[in-house]
Order: sequence, then C-alpha cells, then structure tokens
Amino acid sequence: MLSRLQDEEAGRTQSEAMLARFFAAHLDDLPFETAASIAKRVGVSAVTVGRFLRSLGYQRLTDLTQELRGHAPSSAWQLKGSENGNGSNIQAKQLKAHVDNLTRVFAHVDRPEWRDAVKLLAEQPQVFVASFQNLRGIGHYFASQLDYARAGVRFLDGQDGTFADLFDAERRRSCLLIIDSRRYARKAGLLAERAKSAGIKVIAVTDIYCPWIETADVRLTDPGEGEVFWDSAVSTVALLELLLEAVIEHLGPKVSTRMEYLTDLQDGFGDFDDT
Repeated sequence: MLSRLQDEEAGRTQSEAMLARFFAAHLDDLPFETAASIAKRVGVSAVTVGRFLRSLGYQRLTDLTQELRGHAPSSAWQLKGSENGNGSNIQAKQLKAHVDNLTRVFAHVDRPEWRDAVKLLAEQPQVFVASFQNLRGIGHYFASQLDYARAGVRFLDGQDGTFADLFDAERRRSCLLIIDSRRYARKAGLLAERAKSAGIKVIAVTDIYCPWIETADVRLTDPGEGEVFWDSAVSTVALLELLLEAVIEHLGPKVSTRMEYLTDLQDGFGDFDDT
C-alpha cells in the first residue's frame, strides 16, 4: 500500500498527489477519518477523494482501512479513540501528536529520497539553505550547523531581492534546500522553480499540502500537525536534526578534520570561552 502511495510514476494530478502524501503520512489515522473529513483537511472535494481511492483499487475508504488493520497493526491505532479523562487535556493531545509526527519523521530514513537528500547535502560543493518568515531562524540554524560539518554552505533569506549568491554559483555543482510551511512563503515556490530551471538540484522540507513541492527534485515531508493553535515546529526541527546527523555520518572522518580547523580559528579569535 505504502509503495503505491509513494509511486512517483503514477501521473497524478496536484490534488491526487496531495492525497497520496496525506494517506502516506496518516496511515494510522485513516480508520478514524471519512472521505469528507479527509477532503476538508487536504482541501479537495469528497468526490476527488473517492476517485483517488478507486485509482488505488478500493471502492470505499472502509475497504482500505480494513486492509490496513489486517496487515499493519499499530499501537497508535489502539490509542486512538480510547482516550480516558486525561485524553481530553490539551497537553495529552499535544504529546500524542508529537509522538505520531516524530514517528513519521523517523520513517524517512528508509526511503530513497532521504538517501538522495543526504548525498546532495554531503557531496555537492555548494549547498544553499533558504527559509522565510517564521521559519527563517530554523533555516539559519540548520545552515550554521551544517557549516560546522562541511565547507561551502550558505544561508539565503532573499533580503537582497536577487538570490544572486545562488545563481552566481556553479549551478551543476550546487544544491538548494528550501524549508517551508503553511502559510507558504511566496518566495519559496518562485525560488524552487527558478533554481530547478537553472539546473540546481532542489530539496524541499515542507508539509504534505505544499503547492510547489512537486517542483523539487527531492521531497521530505514534515507532518507538523498537532493539537495546538499554531502549527508545531517540533517535527521540522527533528527532521532537520536527523538529516544533519545523517550527513555527518556520510562525511565520516572529514567532519573531524573540519571541526579541528574551525576550533583552531575560534581559539585564535577568542569567540568562545571554555572556562
């Protein structure tokens, strides 16, 4: 089932691609959804949900959930719908949402797109990281941490209005990681399209509803849904931390050499106090 949802050769419409990403990210939740509730969450019609199910070989949603129950039992299913008095507490709901989201994030490591992202971030001579609005700080932090592991990392915020650093670089030897989330930054989609057309490999870290995600060469979806007023950044940070560790593992001894070099520079300029 999961392989069918992740099949990129299916020639899906944008709505169908969004539904495929939603289903793949919420397999444990599907028994507690209806076609109408899924349509509302994804922003499509119930008719579109029904048509998508039939394209997968199911006449109705219950046919799919019955198959999932028979082949992929999950403790998460047992927790759903069995809330006690504490389950209505916002903190309990938030904790459950974070656990579910983190579980989905860690499932990325077994997928081809994860290996593609790690390879690009570790091996491309130039790596650019872009994020905007309330995610700007997260992107800047990731770029700074990645710069400790390897050289050639730049953070882009678009304040110069041109992104000249990116497009002046040797494009075939560069990659661009864009971090985005609802509400989507207008610059993110435009930047992805322009970079892709320029021959720069684009990695997207964003949620499953992102309208421009299909532009990216590599797509890492962040569930980021929780029982809170604002979308949570917990899973976004977790995904990026996991990605950073994977890049460090891929680079191997090169990281130690890089760290020794930077530590010597830091000691020389006296920016850090070890006392």
